Amino acid sequence: MKILALGGCGDMGRVAVREIIGNPTVSEVVIADIDGSKATRFADSLGSKARAMEVDVRSDQSLASALQACDIVVSTVGPYYLFGPRVLSAAINAGVHYIDICDDPEPTLDTLALDDRARAAGITAIIGAGASPGTSNLLAAKAMKLLPKATEIYTFWGTGGPLGDDEGAELGTSAAGPAAATLHWAQQISGRVKVYRNGDVCEIEPLQAIKLEFPGRAADRCHILGHPEPITLPRTYPDIKQSYNLMNMPGYVVYALKKAAAMVVKGDQKSIYDASVELTRMLSDNGQGLWDIAQYLAHGAKDTIRSFLPSLGAVARGAGRYGKASLVGVHLRGRHRVDDMAHATCIPTAIILGMMLGGKIQRRGVMAPEACVDPDDFFLRLAEHMHIEKGFDKSNYVECVLRHTRQTYRPL
Repeated sequence: MKILALGGCGDMGRVAVREIIGNPTVSEVVIADIDGSKATRFADSLGSKARAMEVDVRSDQSLASALQACDIVVSTVGPYYLFGPRVLSAAINAGVHYIDICDDPEPTLDTLALDDRARAAGITAIIGAGASPGTSNLLAAKAMKLLPKATEIYTFWGTGGPLGDDEGAELGTSAAGPAAATLHWAQQISGRVKVYRNGDVCEIEPLQAIKLEFPGRAADRCHILGHPEPITLPRTYPDIKQSYNLMNMPGYVVYALKKAAAMVVKGDQKSIYDASVELTRMLSDNGQGLWDIAQYLAHGAKDTIRSFLPSLGAVARGAGRYGKASLVGVHLRGRHRVDDMAHATCIPTAIILGMMLGGKIQRRGVMAPEACVDPDDFFLRLAEHMHIEKGFDKSNYVECVLRHTRQTYRPL
């Protein structure tokens, strides 16, 4: 099988490529990038199964030519609102299977709209196959197995505890300016964002606070932002009436996000960039003003008495017997061996691609991971890349906690 890795020499793409190239069913990986020399240097470091190709995804001809010689395209080229539907449409035209790490709700809807075309062409297109979305969706799938009549599903991510001495800088900095993740953050915490509420996709103001209980822990304050999980999960689980993606972050980070969000002017990309610069400054150890430092200390003191949620997980809620509330929480008892955003995102991409190559995914059309990936198989494969906590192993490190309460069920 020949794999085209669009953006394969970028920070995200190279993690996926290094994992994919070791798959014995892969005969060749084409490292495709607009910077041909950069692609060549990376391909040369990988051995005989890799070669480079200069590809400009803005050019129909360049993109179509690259797709002709492959069986599956892995796209880590962003921003996805520009390139997601474009690349997928070209892949369908070329008869090439597709996988990406799209984490924006708008292009998620646009790519899902290509489902009929993909099914007619016999194409499998898996979107949002990263960490969040991706791993988070499959944690939600585990939760729904335990509580199949749930009417609410929430995915969440965060620091898992108070802000460490160096975590703020890691969240915000980039040598060349704001990191891509910071730009994405600024976009999804400003204006209005898409969520699933009252049985339909709707738009609300982001950063609204919501208290979410994880079974066995106290409830903690989270904040809503725009993300694909609430868009895709109700398609697989039609009983769901409400779904949000939530941040469970230290207080100072939320303060910084709100300050940055206030700078964004709807439709103005420069204001998003400027907000990202400000967010980077505020989260950098050497970029805080006196007022920011005061806020950092005040929020830090409050965070020491909070009950943070796990760093990545899902909670399903619904009515159990006699109308009482039932809930289930799912999270990982471990962390990635290489604990950074690129590995957390693109190791799942490579695993899901490996499942495609091994014939474990047969469904055709455009879909998110929960619609086609066996979560138990996925997490068993992911275990090989995890430092699992003492007392757990690859058979039980995905902890699922079910709780039936005596409280009358009410949606959050």
